[in-house]
Amino acid sequence: MLAAWLALLGGLLPSPALAHLTPNSEIRLDFAPGLVKADVIVPQAEFGYATGLATDNQPQSLAQATARVLADMAVLAQDGRRWTIGVDRIAFEQIAGPPDLHLQLTLTPPSGASDRNLRWRWHVVTREAPSHFALLVVDGDLAGGVRGERELVGALTSGRPELVVDRGHAGMGAMFGNAFALGAHHIAQGYDHLLFLLALLLPAPLIAAGGRWSARRTGRETLAKLAWIVTAFTVGHSATLILAAFFGVRLPAQPVEAGIALSVLVSAIHAARPLFPGKEPVVAGLFGLVHGLAFATLVSNFGLGAITRAVAILGFNLGIEAVQLGVVLVALHAIIALSRWRHGDRARLALAAMTGLAALVWLTQRLGAS
Repeated sequence: MLAAWLALLGGLLPSPALAHLTPNSEIRLDFAPGLVKADVIVPQAEFGYATGLATDNQPQSLAQATARVLADMAVLAQDGRRWTIGVDRIAFEQIAGPPDLHLQLTLTPPSGASDRNLRWRWHVVTREAPSHFALLVVDGDLAGGVRGERELVGALTSGRPELVVDRGHAGMGAMFGNAFALGAHHIAQGYDHLLFLLALLLPAPLIAAGGRWSARRTGRETLAKLAWIVTAFTVGHSATLILAAFFGVRLPAQPVEAGIALSVLVSAIHAARPLFPGKEPVVAGLFGLVHGLAFATLVSNFGLGAITRAVAILGFNLGIEAVQLGVVLVALHAIIALSRWRHGDRARLALAAMTGLAALVWLTQRLGAS
């Protein structure tokens, strides 16, 4: 139990961020049924040199940059018809290394055309600077199984301004399986999600009295309590997951991530001293709504059609629940045994303190993030 808890707490260690560090451009494609999301990164200095345009974030400068990029690129179907290109976001910003022009695009194929086959035409910067090139990579393909491991398509150069991307055929079964794997992978790496749930489950075998955890529940009562908490958390995050996927409900990342850190802190305090005895399922459900919002970015790329989205959401959610249930089953005997151990109270307080410390670190980092 302690080893598993420490492993989860290890999640507060920062992981290296992926960033664009070369002076060349990069185009990252994420395929979903009915659309393709594209992240386009162009070095700011090269863009300014090639176009002569201002490279600041004034509205007029961004409008001119948008028009220039769209004039120098095209996405074509097999029959030559153009895909629709929507600009979701554009900014000159420095994430790591030199500053870049960042664009987030939504690409929609023309009526009747394949959403998994396209021809990318690119002259941005390469027309004026022949030594420049843009790497075209597939960053994600829910139906095709690409997630987290990039597939290089090739380099767009002044001498080779077009590349064909053909993802082949993918059915609903493949989409369901890959969405399931994505959900399982996401929650397995979601240390804050799991710590919140485990900390909330930690005092489940105990009964509050006099502002402290004292008497013990029977095994059957403990199982019922655990089941209610886990079910409420599942209903909560599933609700916002569905709202995000079908109705576009979401909040900015910073307050959502801060809210998740706060939920871990509250559950850690409750594990040490009862804050809301008997109300754990209600708290699990309410905070589950916040945790579900953290999945909104992932599910926003699940495609356009209602059926495909429903299949992907079902697979994604079942993947989350499979890992979550596995963690709870592994922790179940340890939580009950801990409540009966003569040093169990001290161990519970120590685990609550470590979890609370991790939550405070997360909360400080996330509130301070710009």
